Amino acid sequence: MAEFDNPYVDQDPFVRAHFDCLDCGGKLWEYAIQGQMVCEECRGVFPSEQVFDASVERTAD
Repeated sequence: MAEFDNPYVDQDPFVRAHFDCLDCGGKLWEYAIQGQMVCEECRGVFPSEQVFDASVERTAD
């Protein structure tokens, strides 16, 4: 089996996102590898694309 360096091995896969939860308004954390965001309050899980789209709709209003 080939060996390789995994750049994610020492990194926390969750990054605090600059978006609010679509359900409760809590802060979201992004799990970029799976393209999902998780709320730290209600533990809701959303596809990142859905959160981006909702954010764009809010700023357009």
